[in-house]
Amino acid sequence: MIKIPAKVQAMLKSQKVIVVGSVDVNGLANLSPRTSFYFTDTMVYWLDFFKHKSQGNFKSIPWVSVGVFDKKELKGYQIKGKVTFVTEAKEKAKITDVITRSVTGKTSSKIFERMSQNKTPDVIMFTPKAVYSLDPKEESGIAMVMEKDGETISLLGR
Repeated sequence: MIKIPAKVQAMLKSQKVIVVGSVDVNGLANLSPRTSFYFTDTMVYWLDFFKHKSQGNFKSIPWVSVGVFDKKELKGYQIKGKVTFVTEAKEKAKITDVITRSVTGKTSSKIFERMSQNKTPDVIMFTPKAVYSLDPKEESGIAMVMEKDGETISLLGR
């Protein structure tokens, strides 16, 4: 298990939006912005109210990319890893509570509106396997940090 570097965590906190990239079994890419998320130094969690393209992709190919960027500074990071669905009721409720209490503005309104309509979100847990800089001045093709397990190395390289 890798730790998300401190500067990436700082950007996650300050930007308040991530973009999740996934692919389907035919290789067709899908991007999905997320504003209702929570992270620790080793995981990122988000709520998913929609059971559409991303969810199908997650179930067939759990490898995804999570992007965060600062458009003013033109810097960002890509985190590659795997998603799973949190199914244990207590853990799911706890993470949902943490996320709903931490979001503000439009995101907060949308979450409470959906939940008041008895729409229960899925909780997605993203386990980072590698982190890359998106700054063209840095070596964006070389991981800042990478899990050393066989699957990650075989898919992402050194």
